Amino acid sequence: MQLIVKQVYNNNSLLVKVGKVREAIVEGKGIGFGKRRGSKVDSNKITKIMYVGDKEDQQQFSSMLKNIPLDIVLVVFYSIDQAKDKYGLALLNYLYLTLSDHIFQMYRKKENGTYQLNQLPSLKDRYPVEYQAARDTWMNINQKLGVNFPPEEIKSIALHYINAKGEEENEEEKSGHNLISNINEIVENIFAAHGIVRNVSNQNYFDRFMVHLQYLVDRVENKNQDSQDLSNIISNNLKEKYPKTYAISQEITRELEDKLNIYLTENERLYFIIHIQRLIQE
Repeated sequence: MQLIVKQVYNNNSLLVKVGKVREAIVEGKGIGFGKRRGSKVDSNKITKIMYVGDKEDQQQFSSMLKNIPLDIVLVVFYSIDQAKDKYGLALLNYLYLTLSDHIFQMYRKKENGTYQLNQLPSLKDRYPVEYQAARDTWMNINQKLGVNFPPEEIKSIALHYINAKGEEENEEEKSGHNLISNINEIVENIFAAHGIVRNVSNQNYFDRFMVHLQYLVDRVENKNQDSQDLSNIISNNLKEKYPKTYAISQEITRELEDKLNIYLTENERLYFIIHIQRLIQE
């Protein structure tokens, strides 16, 4: 799938066109260096990807990224997507902006010593799902940003989730989210069974494989998988040289095809082997 630059935010983040209609914010070390509108992007350099909606969303995201550190934006995007997938929350897009700004302001107050505990009432009994999602977000923020927001901050985050409740997603959007969630769950369960976990030494390769899986969803949904098989010599060499990796790749392929009723080409299987071997050797 070809990625074309629409806007350069900084040396490490871009707004790109994905395929014919979708757009996304991508992150990767040095991915924006020397790039300009219309340039092609090397997908191998991508470590994070966040799909965005309409033009108004994109303009707001662009403005936000100029003022809020990207690591905060990434944690918030991840947490909101997690809340949607894990708890089935239907949330309006503006939440990505408002919650990012809130966390940034709290982060700044924490840094300069002006942070104070909020006096908001708890609505946990009335909105238990939103509170659980907020607790997950609070944990993500503390762990991934290396801060120590107190549990009281969960109330503020929960209010953002409560206020951003919107209409249910349409069936196409639900299908896409469910497919991504199911693929990730299957792969991570198989990885765990073989002792493959994300750690400091392999985190870049692990994240790149997760990015590859998101692109796989696009290829499956749009029926544009690479159908031209690579050389049988390559396949046989990989099987012979990396038998453990080959076995894990086959297990993942069988589980995805059987449980999700999809078909993966031989090339997709080979890509799995390459990604998994990188993880194992690290």
